[in-house]
Amino acid sequence: QDVMREMLHSPQQHYESLCSLLRRIQRSQEASHELARWGLVLSPDIHRTQGRILPTERVSLRHSSFFPAEDLSWSKEVVREASISTIAMNYWLLVYPRRLQDLAKDLVAMMKSVCSPIGMHVNHPSLVELKDDRIETYVKTIRNILGSEDKVQVLLCITTNVRGELYSAIKKLCCVQTPVPSQVINVQSLMGQSSKLRSVVQKVLLQINCKLGGELWGVDIPL
Repeated sequence: QDVMREMLHSPQQHYESLCSLLRRIQRSQEASHELARWGLVLSPDIHRTQGRILPTERVSLRHSSFFPAEDLSWSKEVVREASISTIAMNYWLLVYPRRLQDLAKDLVAMMKSVCSPIGMHVNHPSLVELKDDRIETYVKTIRNILGSEDKVQVLLCITTNVRGELYSAIKKLCCVQTPVPSQVINVQSLMGQSSKLRSVVQKVLLQINCKLGGELWGVDIPL
């Protein structure tokens, strides 16, 4: 989130941030002494040069194309139109604690509701209810299932743990020990109004499509 916040700054905000850093360095006796020891001097302003302005690129989906808005965001367009290529979710697992069974049903219903506009097909998952939300329970259950099933396309887990231990354990299991595409969703992301759930599910489906080998969008220039 911190990185994304910095990336979304305008050029003027980046400039002001750098100028603020320069002023802090100049006011710091310790920093000034260290620079002088190395024979370095910082200019009070950043170097100015004429930047190259590139033309706007057209973003292509499966049946349409468009030019991005000024903020260079096209998150709304990619959930309204079919992606360039999509992979059907024919056999997938949904793992969740038993006390979240109602939320799991809402999640599946929403996935089936929003998959069509982006060109995906989502079958009903194989539901795996856990007796509790301990890390050991997740890992043992997932390992046993993946060890006996070789047709699983993707594993989707709903977690209640906001710490990183459970996420790391699931990813280690699914990326190293028993490789299979996986998606982990914290329950807090699914709580609230249906519009929030819809937005989260749309983003999750786009991520899963990429992990399965699908292609969301493209541009004409070779990258």
